[in-house]
Amino acid sequence: MKKLRIILSLIAGALIVMPNQMSAQGRFGSDSANCVKYLNFYRDSYKQGNMKEAAPLWRKAYKTCPPTASQNMFIEGQKILKYCIDNYKGDAAGRDRLIDTLLQLNDVRAQYYPKNAYRAHENKVIDMINYYGKDPQKTKKIYDASMDVIKEGGVNAYSSLIVNTMIKAGDLYKTKELTDEQVMNTYSVLNDIFDSKITANPADTTLKKDQIALQNAFISSGVATCDNLIKVFTPRFNENKEDTMLVKIIVKLLSDNECTDSELFISAVTQLYKLSPSANSAYYLYILYNKKGNEEKASFYLKEAANNESGKKKGDYMFELANYYYKNHAYGAAVSTVRSAAECNGALSGKADLLIGNIWAATGCGGDEMAQRAKFWVATDYMIRAKQKDPSLTGEADRNIAKYRQYFPKTADAFMYDLTDGKSYSVSCGGMSATTTVRTNK
Repeated sequence: MKKLRIILSLIAGALIVMPNQMSAQGRFGSDSANCVKYLNFYRDSYKQGNMKEAAPLWRKAYKTCPPTASQNMFIEGQKILKYCIDNYKGDAAGRDRLIDTLLQLNDVRAQYYPKNAYRAHENKVIDMINYYGKDPQKTKKIYDASMDVIKEGGVNAYSSLIVNTMIKAGDLYKTKELTDEQVMNTYSVLNDIFDSKITANPADTTLKKDQIALQNAFISSGVATCDNLIKVFTPRFNENKEDTMLVKIIVKLLSDNECTDSELFISAVTQLYKLSPSANSAYYLYILYNKKGNEEKASFYLKEAANNESGKKKGDYMFELANYYYKNHAYGAAVSTVRSAAECNGALSGKADLLIGNIWAATGCGGDEMAQRAKFWVATDYMIRAKQKDPSLTGEADRNIAKYRQYFPKTADAFMYDLTDGKSYSVSCGGMSATTTVRTNK
């Protein structure tokens, strides 16, 4: 074991000076014979899985050969060094020197093999996480290195590294090494990369799960309060209203953190609909404005939701719009809209008749006593049609018919107007007209 510690110390010392020993005398340097010899020697042990024997031979190869001799010398050297680190029994300082050497190995590889520079940088960060990840004194260093690598790699960055970086940002926020704005900016950058990843690889279902893990890490950081989100994202929204991705992030964050009563949220959802119109975003705006009691905007966006759909879905939205008009006493609009809903979705025809019947019953009618009561005959007609078209409505329709019957005129009163049961009667009321049948109570 003492021999192993001596070997490991020599490796750490030799690697720090080796990169300066460049030669212009070919790929294998001025001492090409020994360079090739030691490359072959260490690889024989390496291929047999004997890292203990490979370590000193690899050290000689690395000391003798220029960096350009072989990229495998760096790739395999990393595995050898990790074996040495994992089996090191000396003091902490000695182990740290080996780790520093491992990290430096990635830097040298990146310098001399630029085509693989990104992978070398990423491996370095992963090594830092693996060997320094539990050291709170090195969290900021790991975070900074991770952000640099993720920005460099973009969609090629490992998802696990992106999530880990968000966790590190949360840890740094708790120790006051990052501000709330810095943490939120970190989230914005990382979430953008996930969005790009998903766009580039829509069939990869794990990416969405990884993005949710990122969002959970951000929420767990303690930064995502409504006040903080509004404070940080209001100026960014005002300055970048045409940035669809940013607006989506703001809407998502405010929604997930139940900040939907804020003016920023309403503005962001409205802008998102402007930038990327969809039935879903229009419907969301309908809900928001309905909650605020803004009838004009609520009905506008619900109509927009319907206009962005077709077929049955369009019918569903129009049916809801008709009910909204009905609840707000816009009876004429409710009738025309619910009829259009039934045209789009035939399955709603029974419910459409039920609603029209309720509208007739609620409409104020002028004229003589019979003219005022006749609306309940029309309402009854619609209830009968409703349950014929949709038997599931029978109970509700029958209850309504029983309620309307209370308002039928007495037989004797109707007779005074020359009206008898079963006689045809034309009704015009509230801009609506219908032909119905006289019904009386004995």
